[in-house]
Amino acid sequence: MFHQPCHDKTVGPLPELVKELVKDGGEGGARYKSMGYMDFMKLFFAAKLDGRRSHMDALRN
Repeated sequence: MFHQPCHDKTVGPLPELVKELVKDGGEGGARYKSMGYMDFMKLFFAAKLDGRRSHMDALRN
């Protein structure tokens, strides 16, 4: 994971890792979407309030 990037930065799957997954015969494509860091933090802290078991549920493609 990251250590508190700038609030206006985008966080998401590393393109290098997604490319390796496809090359090695994987399903292809990122399994999680990219988003702004502040949006990610809002999802993280609101997950239980929204009835989700994990904040990752909202990030799946």
